Amino acid sequence: MRGITRRRFLGTSAAVVGGLPFLGRTALAAGDPDIVDVSGTDPAAMVAAALKALGGIGRFVKKGAYVILKPNAGFANPAEWGTTTNPKVVVAMAKACLEMRPKQVLVLEHPLAGGERCLKRCGLTEALAAVPEVKVKVLTSADEFKKVAVKGGEALKEVEIAKAVLSADVLISIPQAKAHGESGVSFGLKNMLGLIWDRKSFHTMLNMQQAIADLARVLRPHLTILDATRALLTNGPQGPGETQAVGHLVAGRNAVSVDAYGLTLARFNQRQMTPADAKHIEIAAAAGLGQANVGRLKVKKIG
Repeated sequence: MRGITRRRFLGTSAAVVGGLPFLGRTALAAGDPDIVDVSGTDPAAMVAAALKALGGIGRFVKKGAYVILKPNAGFANPAEWGTTTNPKVVVAMAKACLEMRPKQVLVLEHPLAGGERCLKRCGLTEALAAVPEVKVKVLTSADEFKKVAVKGGEALKEVEIAKAVLSADVLISIPQAKAHGESGVSFGLKNMLGLIWDRKSFHTMLNMQQAIADLARVLRPHLTILDATRALLTNGPQGPGETQAVGHLVAGRNAVSVDAYGLTLARFNQRQMTPADAKHIEIAAAAGLGQANVGRLKVKKIG
């Protein structure tokens, strides 16, 4: 397979328990924007515009690739609550990947509670039924995860990551834009908690902000598309709360940068937040995992 090779994808920058690899992200080509901000009302058209601005889906997905899509579908709530990723965005992304004739496209999620009921209630199950080539997997048992070391982690020294992710060629994160009572917001970096086994420790045993940033050392999606077609502004992450039809998608190769830019789209928790208010973004940037200074990002706006 040309383009994204196994070596480029996995990288060698971190140690792994049991010899398993870590995920990495694709490099920017000359002239590529760091961030694409698409506004509109048609999620499918917005996804298409974002991908085109980033050089096309072929920059990320090659023929024969094993692709994982990670939406936020962790709560058994209706889509209009804004707690879960818009199903239309997920379907559009899945269809774009299928155009490249991958080996498999898998939608993967580890809901907090409710299992498959979460995907059904938020509309994702019904939406994906129209794309039968795409497989859906809800993680439910500990044996579906593999323990890896977090090199350089301060709060998080090791973590159990879904085996499916560790064997994939491409990881695409499709988080929902929403407020969060503990971490400030739940965007791309926070979305990666849905790929690990023990999230309870992030809330009860660890400094959550530091642990989320530490997790970004080992789970680094090739592409993050932040769904802000509608956003949950208060009482997140579970809601119900104040929602707003923001009408934006934010796409980029680096989750730190996507998250930092995403803060500018709306007033989360009833204030205009900065990375310092969602400390995990600031910590991840300080660790060299991405640029959180929006003024230093090359942004392409569409719509």
